[in-house]
Amino acid sequence: MDVTKLLLDDRGAEEQAAKAAAALREYLQAHPRAPARLRLDGDKQVLVPAAAFAVFATMLAELAEGHAVTVAPMQAELTTQQAADLLNVSRPYLIRLLEAGDIPYRTVGNRRKVLLADLIAYRRHDDARRQAILDELTAEAQEMGLYD
Repeated sequence: MDVTKLLLDDRGAEEQAAKAAAALREYLQAHPRAPARLRLDGDKQVLVPAAAFAVFATMLAELAEGHAVTVAPMQAELTTQQAADLLNVSRPYLIRLLEAGDIPYRTVGNRRKVLLADLIAYRRHDDARRQAILDELTAEAQEMGLYD
């Protein structure tokens, strides 16, 4: 799996990342769909699609906060431990989700492999389910006059 982990290790780099992220966000607000031309050393320029530019701005903002950033292709296959870490659950709990059919996986030898795209889809679905429950509880509390 081709995964790159980034973490800035000094304060000066975090400050540079913060300034760059702010400048990129400002550019994206003014040009939300336009590709950006980045000037490299000398006259060399690179045309960057707006979506990639937005990802870059988000990565810089996270790095500026001192957070590690992982970049991985959506088709990346993760081990069960990596998948559990991504969902912030235990590995045994993740395996129960896999065996229950909640998250697709494939077996390679005696190992389970999970697509990053499937994990993200599961997390979005689970987040939506949790939000619906919270909305229902809030509505019930309002009806009972408990929410002021």
